[in-house]
Amino acid sequence: MIKAVLVDDEKHPLTTLSWKIEKFCSDVEIVKQFIDPSEALDYLREHQPDILFLDIEMPRLDGFELLEELGDFSFEVIFTTAYDEFGIRAVKVDALDYLLKPVQNKELKAAIEKYKNKHMEKAEVLFSSKPMEKKNRIALATKESIQYVLPENIILCSSDSNYTLIYLSDGTKKIISRTLKDVEQWLAPYGFFRAHLSHLVNLQHIKEYVRSEGGYLLLSTGLTLPVARNRKEELLKLLS
Repeated sequence: MIKAVLVDDEKHPLTTLSWKIEKFCSDVEIVKQFIDPSEALDYLREHQPDILFLDIEMPRLDGFELLEELGDFSFEVIFTTAYDEFGIRAVKVDALDYLLKPVQNKELKAAIEKYKNKHMEKAEVLFSSKPMEKKNRIALATKESIQYVLPENIILCSSDSNYTLIYLSDGTKKIISRTLKDVEQWLAPYGFFRAHLSHLVNLQHIKEYVRSEGGYLLLSTGLTLPVARNRKEELLKLLS
């Protein structure tokens, strides 16, 4: 199931959107709904849905401000708004779609199909038992140089605001001026998994999952990595 969170400061459009998703998008599960964007922000700091349906014009904290406060995130954003002048800003934050209220059934279903089409190829590669035939190298551009590495030599990628710290199998680290979300898009086809809001891990370098202390991973290099509560089930399925 595709897990979705809905945020809208008006109860009627929130209820209407919820009803339409339940009626026309049977593979989408609404896990939370929020009228208060501040409460939504607190929830999203601890939980990562697959899709966030997000209103833009809201008091105290609008949709763009909510995403800015949140910082790095791995879910897709579908804006729902009564105004059409925010389209360019929506593109800049890499929104999956932009739906005008009242949300039309056809457009809603098309947005969900867009999500499934975007993520289907990643899932097929991730769950495939066949080895990757292509040996595409990843370019890591720093201030000093551009290093070309094979995906299997990347162990872990950790978020540092608008930068990402890359841990390599030779023990070195590289910091690049890309967000973890950008890096995740590059590496997901090569068997990398977002185990935590701030960490993207190479599944091939996971040595052990430890259940104590809330659950964490022991990697092949001896590094330890926390696992977000809402990511444990999917991770354990992949590892098994």
